Amino acid sequence: MSTIALPTPTGPYSVGVTEMPLIDPDRADPWEPARQRELMVQVWYPADDADTAPAAAWMPRGGQLAEESYLAELGVPQGSWALAASHSRRDEPALTGSGRFPILLNSPGMDDTTGWSTAQAEDLASHGYVVVAINHTHEAFAVQFPDGRVEHTAVPLDSPQEVLRDVLLPTRVADARFVLNQLIATGQSADAGRHLPAHLADNLDLSKIGMFGHSLGGSTTAQTMHDDSRIRAGVDLDGPVLGSVAADGIDRPLLMLASGASPWFARPGWEPYWPSNSGLKLPLRVSGTEHMSFSDQQAILPQLTAAGLLPADVTARTVGTIDANRSIDLQRNYLRTYFDVVFGRRGGDIVETIRNLAQPEVFPRLGN
Repeated sequence: MSTIALPTPTGPYSVGVTEMPLIDPDRADPWEPARQRELMVQVWYPADDADTAPAAAWMPRGGQLAEESYLAELGVPQGSWALAASHSRRDEPALTGSGRFPILLNSPGMDDTTGWSTAQAEDLASHGYVVVAINHTHEAFAVQFPDGRVEHTAVPLDSPQEVLRDVLLPTRVADARFVLNQLIATGQSADAGRHLPAHLADNLDLSKIGMFGHSLGGSTTAQTMHDDSRIRAGVDLDGPVLGSVAADGIDRPLLMLASGASPWFARPGWEPYWPSNSGLKLPLRVSGTEHMSFSDQQAILPQLTAAGLLPADVTARTVGTIDANRSIDLQRNYLRTYFDVVFGRRGGDIVETIRNLAQPEVFPRLGN
């Protein structure tokens, strides 16, 4: 059996991870209208360095089920691989004495679960961010709740774009705004944060909130920014711009990282000029990547190919020809640098700072 390793975080802080079950009493579940909307949220954060808690799994159970299904569809023999543990400690007490940390909401791609962007989340947490990833129940492949119940997807992957725009996107945006409300309540009330790891509620900087997401999660990021001014900046990782934001634009900065063969360049929001958009837009392309490069599949599939479990051409079609470690380093660097500048953690103009990264694989996606 081949054990797949997760890239090591690059920051100075140890990382903790926890899960939060949340119920929205004011909203029915779109797929189960008789029930209130119920979510599972995964949170990575700077932790103390005692390492007294056990290492967490790379992915929660729902993410593992999704990964098993995904790799089986690619032809990887069942039972031939296993995921190594993550670099995060489960429910480890949060770091104290270093101030408060910015919050980054994360929305996965369509059908994807939290844990499929662990390489990004752990690295951001190791550099002093609290990353809050949302499982969009009944759209995510599988979500396991604390009582052991697993809720599976009710959405076909080949759903037309109208379903994405008119059903999934509004649900996702409502999920994100509800989670943000809960985080704000947690940061303002010791009682609200009592179920979190020690000191975590005290570490939330409620004045610095960003968001990022892959694929439909990138679409969700842009639309949530449009609908909620509390989110100061966002990153769209190879997702179409859907919903009212495509026409209205937004007035805050949006970094856009497209894959080498991204199909979104002709869609509203990705074109060189977005007349109604008054905020800074930074559309870039990462050559040699494919759509799934912006998830943990960038780390997983090349290792399976090296182990002889997945043909090289399948890996190339799925996560591109770019060196996997190089791709992950680029993504981490651009995400961290962008949010660092936006939140004043490093000096400089956003455009100049991103331009000065000057990586040969990354260049303006479109136009000027």
